[in-house]
Amino acid sequence: MSTAADDTRTATGEAGTAAGGAGTAAGDAQLLRVRDLQTYFSDRQGMIARLTRRKTGEVRAVDGVSFDVVRGETLGLVGESGSGKSTLARTVMGLVPATGGSALLDGRELIGLRPREWRPLRRRMQMIFQDPVSSLSPRFRVSFLLKEPYVINNVPAEKQSSVDELLTMVGLSSEQADKYPHELSGGQARRVSIARALALHPEVLFADEPTAGLDVSAAASILNLMRDLRDRLGLTYVLITHDLNVVGYFADRIAVMYVGQLVEIGLGDRILAHPRHPYTHALLSCAPVPDPHLNEGHLENVLGGEIPSPHDPPSGCRFHPRCAYADQRCTDEAPPLEDLGDGELVACHHWRRIDLAPPSAQPAAASAAPSPAVGPTV
Repeated sequence: MSTAADDTRTATGEAGTAAGGAGTAAGDAQLLRVRDLQTYFSDRQGMIARLTRRKTGEVRAVDGVSFDVVRGETLGLVGESGSGKSTLARTVMGLVPATGGSALLDGRELIGLRPREWRPLRRRMQMIFQDPVSSLSPRFRVSFLLKEPYVINNVPAEKQSSVDELLTMVGLSSEQADKYPHELSGGQARRVSIARALALHPEVLFADEPTAGLDVSAAASILNLMRDLRDRLGLTYVLITHDLNVVGYFADRIAVMYVGQLVEIGLGDRILAHPRHPYTHALLSCAPVPDPHLNEGHLENVLGGEIPSPHDPPSGCRFHPRCAYADQRCTDEAPPLEDLGDGELVACHHWRRIDLAPPSAQPAAASAAPSPAVGPTV
């Protein structure tokens, strides 16, 4: 490509990251706006390193991430384990301190807030953690765990929902109120954690692997529950998962993350049908499909190698050591997140030349739709 074309693409990419880094249309009601967010962790110093005053490195778990979330939508955040998805969510939630960047909730800056300044904002943002049992104190019954958010936030009694109301909201019977977390099944514990998160009527809900560790029927019922709650309560979701079948069924838009950075953002149906980035294409190729006839040949593009360590990420494009299309430019120069229009952004030098064909066995919303919920107490 010519130098002029490179300059144009770079300028376009920077503008897309700054103005439309989320891939959202102008005029949309942006509820959450994240720009150039960074979360670095310093290595632990051993005794010898402390005595010799040797400098330690840092782990760049989140490295310059920008995206928007529109009110009422579901943004699916996907990527391999270790790509920084959970750390990104915890940073926006204030559970992990940010190294730099900005995160705005309805125009209110979240980065750098003191704990007491966070308290009124906790009602507006809640999180469903990946392991629901460990996120619930084993010493207390479900009834106490559901009322605890009201006590912590000094919510007047007249504004509180009853335990039975919260349990009914998530499809559980009142009998579960007297149980301890260890007495619940995985699906029941997940529903209790959702009820606990919804007690304060939040606007944004971060769901970290909400179907992890559940069997197919329990996972389907949880997804159906979350979708129903979104429609009834007007919730905004950031769904963190590595399961492309889940995002194909649930997410309005998809953001693909790799080694602490976003490599592609776009409408869910469009990304599943025609991925622009080689990494996204490889993820789709690895997604299991129930039909054995559709599975024929779909493993041809399975990704080899291991995800690099964020402690020492590759130079240039971080995906280039595993990419079949990489050249010297990919090694030397990091690609910008380029705005392709219609809400699509991609960070790849050669997306025009590659023109990836749809995976032979891609997960689509129709084929990925889970089975109907099998019961309220799964």
